[in-house]
This record gives sequence, C-alpha cells and structure tokens, in this order.
Amino acid sequence: MSRAATPALPLLTGSTLSPVSVGWERRVQETRASVLAAVGEIISESGLEGLTMRRLAERAGVAVATLYNQFGDRDGVIVAFVADGLDDLEGQLDAQPATAPIDTTRELFRALDDIVAADVDVWRPVFASLQAGTGGLGMGALGDRVIAFVEGDLAKAAAEGAFAVEVDTATLARHIFVSRLSRLERWAQGTIEWGQYQDSSHLGLELILASVLAEPQRSTALRRSGVVASE
Repeated sequence: MSRAATPALPLLTGSTLSPVSVGWERRVQETRASVLAAVGEIISESGLEGLTMRRLAERAGVAVATLYNQFGDRDGVIVAFVADGLDDLEGQLDAQPATAPIDTTRELFRALDDIVAADVDVWRPVFASLQAGTGGLGMGALGDRVIAFVEGDLAKAAAEGAFAVEVDTATLARHIFVSRLSRLERWAQGTIEWGQYQDSSHLGLELILASVLAEPQRSTALRRSGVVASE
C-alpha cells in the first residue's frame, strides 16, 4: 500500500546544509520527539487537564518559550501529538504488502483502533476533547488527512470497477470518517464501551461499503458485517 510520504526535514533528504544547520535540524527533531513523548506521559498520568505548557516544559527538559516557538500553544501541542500518531500509522500501513483498495481502508481503521487500544489512558482524553472542536482543537486538517487516505483507496477501487454505481469518492470518504469518529468520541466520553465501539464501527463500515460495492465484494461486505449468514 503506497501513501504520499510526509515531507522530510532537510537533514533527512541529503540536502547540502552546513554542519551548523545540520546540527540545528537534529536538535529540533530531538526536541520535538522529547516533547511529544512527554505529552503522552502527562496525559496518561493526569489527563488533558494536567497538560500545561509549564509542566510539559519541565518534563521534556526545554524552555517554555521553546514550546511556544515550535507548537504555538497548548492546542498546537495536542495537534502535533495526534499528527505524530498518524505518522506512525502511515508508516505501519506503508510497510505492509499491497492489498485491494477496499481492504486497505479496512486495515487503516483496524490499525487506528490498535493504536488507541494500546494506550487507552492517553487517547481517551484526547478524543474526548475533539467533540465539537473543544478549545478550538477539533480534527481539522488531521481529519482531512485521514479522509485523504480513504479517498485515495476509494478512487483506486472505482478505477478497478469495484462499485455498482458511480461514486463520489470524496463524499463517501468523508462520510466513512465522520461516522467512525462520532463513535470514537462516544467511547472516549464513556457513552459506550470499547467493544461496543468496535462492533458498531465494524458494522457501520461494512454496511456503507455494501451499499455501493458491486458483486462479489458487496456480498463479502454483508457477510463481514454479520447481518447475513455466512455460506
């Protein structure tokens, strides 16, 4: 599965930078990694309410001014933390063998669930904060990035004749994402349990796909959803 690569810093591209510039780029990357690691630690220990710029600076061993210079504000720190998680997710998907486009969409959300389930104490408060863009955060460009992943897979599926009808892949990708995110927010807020979130999300995705897929993919999606008996 091939995704568009995240632009690398000059340090990683073989650019002819001076030793001073290379050293500066390395320090920026190391500082960013330390800060984002500290974000996860603090949220796990104290929730989002415990994440302050001063506490984060102390934990990461940097000046408060450095945080503001690199991330803008506390919301910018959280956005960077979520974006870093998406970077990891993209790397995992790129490392996997190529599969059919619809299956890569399924795998995207399975891998996302694995990341969240592996660090519930961190991701629950993060996703709970995303409802209605609390504090100006919301998913914003990060959500658009996930939607772009899905839209790319759907466009490939359309080119392969996988759909029974003409599909607006952008609209379908956004609907799939919003449907999934709304369930994730409900779990994060304690309205549903993790198992209920997974069951509901799996059912929702497969029924959405079954509504537009051509045979035999349509029957496969219906069987995967569990609403029809397996042959």
